[in-house]
Amino acid sequence: MNKLTKVGLTALASTLIAAPAISADWSVSGSASVSYTNVSNTSDTNPFSFGDSVTFSASGDLDNGMSISTKMELDGNVMDDRHLTLSSDSMGSIAITSSMTAGGIGKVADKVPTAAEEVYDVTDATDYGIASQNISSTNQLGFVSNEVSGFTITAGITPHSDAGADADNSWAIMYDASSLMDGLAVGYGQAENANTAEAETVYLTYTVGGLSFGYQDSTYDVNAATGSDEDSQHIGASFAVNEDLTVSAGRMDVEIGTSASEEENTGFSASYTMGSMSVTAFANKVDNAGGTAGVTKEAKGVTVAFSF
Repeated sequence: MNKLTKVGLTALASTLIAAPAISADWSVSGSASVSYTNVSNTSDTNPFSFGDSVTFSASGDLDNGMSISTKMELDGNVMDDRHLTLSSDSMGSIAITSSMTAGGIGKVADKVPTAAEEVYDVTDATDYGIASQNISSTNQLGFVSNEVSGFTITAGITPHSDAGADADNSWAIMYDASSLMDGLAVGYGQAENANTAEAETVYLTYTVGGLSFGYQDSTYDVNAATGSDEDSQHIGASFAVNEDLTVSAGRMDVEIGTSASEEENTGFSASYTMGSMSVTAFANKVDNAGGTAGVTKEAKGVTVAFSF
């Protein structure tokens, strides 16, 4: 190693040692839950399951006026969720996440209100009719703007490791239309999955008092030979009986490819909160699952959760 290199490395090391650490606020939170879930076609599966996680969070301000925050979730002895966000009052926020939606269509993929599980969930492994169903959130880079005149813009991109494959990319725009009608919100989003599929969605939600209503129309067009196009209409409403109890009901119909029968998802759910403890319950049913006439599946469940 020559003298010039030694001098350069020594100067760099001195700079790093002298650089002040960012003053950060740290916090630790946790949760635990036990669930009983009965699915009609998995009667040989133990219906009980348990959840537990600990989340480590830190945030601080940079010298340029921006803020940075990070969090890591330890779930079942695995550090499975990591999230890093850089934000400013003028720009909005840029985030990269390991497995959560950082931006784009995932922010608006399902805006229909529900007290617990979505009507299309749990009954089977495939959630047909959801615009973001094949948009990867693994190591996703996302942007969410600050709200300006009621408008918020978001975008997301997820690179693929496969040679020659384009990235998953999507965007969405959300509008708080309270200036037109108090409690009204609308939005639209588009997505492309590595040039093999395209999706779009549009939604409307309206809240008055304890009642929230939502309608969403989504399409998923498969360009490749595998899979079938999907077109869904999703409607639902939730009602806050009081500050602790909320109930909801919904329905989503999905046209799948050339199938003669629409998939019909219906469900009811409820949630009750008592301080740091919550109880949620749901009952979902799908008829003509996957567009196959006569195939019916049902799922019912209850979860007791604690936060600390």
